[in-house]
Amino acid sequence: MQLIEQGGFFMLPLLLCSILMVAIIGERYCCYRKILKQPLQSYDEPRQIVKQLRQWLTPLHTIITIAPMLGLLGTVTGLMKCFNLLGDKVVGNYNPQLISRGISEALLTTAVGLIITVIATIFYNYFNARLQDYVAEYNSEANG
Repeated sequence: MQLIEQGGFFMLPLLLCSILMVAIIGERYCCYRKILKQPLQSYDEPRQIVKQLRQWLTPLHTIITIAPMLGLLGTVTGLMKCFNLLGDKVVGNYNPQLISRGISEALLTTAVGLIITVIATIFYNYFNARLQDYVAEYNSEANG
């Protein structure tokens, strides 16, 4: 909870992104584990199965896209606070603790946004690769 307070406003959407990311990854993992046990040919509606496997990959990709942007917005607002504090004070009479809080906010939101993006990208690529291999296997069986 302390990290959320230190990171400022943009930690809330980042927290939401991380919760959605974990939920999507968990749901996709269970879905893939269940469906990929059987070859695609064994299903009556292969297109529906592929559609089901693609489900939720677009929202996961959206999280990959927006998480670093939210982190950068937190960086910008944190640095704006620092410069605002410096501009309000007479030269030589400022509180370094207040400035360091703004810098901490900037770095924290950037790091969280990047961590979310890295984790989401790993799983997005994993699910896409599994899906492509599954469909390629089906196509080679159908053509061969």
